[in-house]
Amino acid sequence: MYWVLFLLRRFVHAVTILICVLAVVIVGVRMIPGDPVEIMTAGSPGITEVQRQQLRAQLGLDGSVLSQLVTALGRTAHGDLGQSIRFRRSASDVVLERLPATMELTVVSMILALAMSLPLGILAAINRKKLFDAIASCVSVLGVSVPSFVLGVALIVVFSLKAKWLPVAGRGGDGLVVSIAELLSGGDPAAVLDALAHLALPAFALAFSVVAWNTRLTRSAMLEALNTDHVRFARAKGLPEFVVVMRHAFGTALIPIVTIVGLQLGYLLSGAFIIENVFAWPGVGRLAVMAISWRDYPLVQAIVAMTAALFLGINVAVELLYQLIDPRIRHAASR
Repeated sequence: MYWVLFLLRRFVHAVTILICVLAVVIVGVRMIPGDPVEIMTAGSPGITEVQRQQLRAQLGLDGSVLSQLVTALGRTAHGDLGQSIRFRRSASDVVLERLPATMELTVVSMILALAMSLPLGILAAINRKKLFDAIASCVSVLGVSVPSFVLGVALIVVFSLKAKWLPVAGRGGDGLVVSIAELLSGGDPAAVLDALAHLALPAFALAFSVVAWNTRLTRSAMLEALNTDHVRFARAKGLPEFVVVMRHAFGTALIPIVTIVGLQLGYLLSGAFIIENVFAWPGVGRLAVMAISWRDYPLVQAIVAMTAALFLGINVAVELLYQLIDPRIRHAASR
C-alpha cells in the first residue's frame, strides 16, 4: 500500500511540474522574434497572404498566445505533441529518432564519471591530508572551473587535429548499442571500435565536471562514514581494512551519492545540448538548437516535454532506489 500511494503522489507531482514547464515553454518560444510561416515561405515568392493565413491556421499559430497555449496543452494531454513545421511529420517521432543518441551519450558519460570519481573520492578519504588527497582536490577544482564546451574544443584540438587519434565529430554509424548488438549476432568488431572512438571525446567532456562534484561528495561522505560507531566496531572486530571501507563505510556513504547521481543525470541531459553542438553529435540537443533557429514551435515543445519527462522519471527512480537501500527513509516517510 505504501508503494502505491508513493507512486501516485509522485505521478501527480510529475504531471503538475510537466504542465508548468510546457506552459512556460509554449509562451516563451512564441515571444521569440520571427514568424515561422515567413521563414517557411521565404523561398516561395509567389505565395499570397491568404495562403500564409491558411498555413498559420493549419499550424495552430493564428490565435492569441493564450488560445495557442490551451490548444497545445489539450493536444499534449491526448499524447499529441503536434506536427513539426520543418519536417512536416509528428514532432514526437522526430525527437524519438534523436533520443537514443542523447541517451547513449548521457549514460556513457555517467558511467565514465562514476568509474573515475568513486575511486578518487574513496582513496582521497582514506589518504586524508596526504598527496593523493591533494591531487584529487586539484582535479575537483579543475573540473568545476572549466566549462564543458571549452574542454570539448580543447580535446578536439589536442586529440583530433594535432594527434589525429580520435574523430572530430559525428556519432560513427548507428552508435555503440547497435554496434554491440550487431557484434553479438556476428557483426564486425571494427564498428564497435569506431563507435567508441566517436564517443570518447564528447563523453569525457560531458563527464569531467560530474567527476569533480562526485569526487568531493564521495570524499566528504566517506570521511563522515569512517568516523561512525559501526565502522569503528568493525575495525575493532579485526575485519580487513578493505571490508571495513567498502562494505561498512561505503554502504553508509551510498545514500547521498545515489541522491546526487539522479540530479546529475538531469544535468548531463541538459549539458549534452551544448556538447552535442560542439561535437556535431546527432542527438536531441543539436536538434533543439536547430528547432529554435527554424522557429519550429511544436518540435521545441516536444523536445522540452520529453526531456522534462525523462528528468522527472529519473528522479522518481532514484527516490525508489535509495528507499530500497535504506529502509529507514521509507519508514520515516510513512509516518
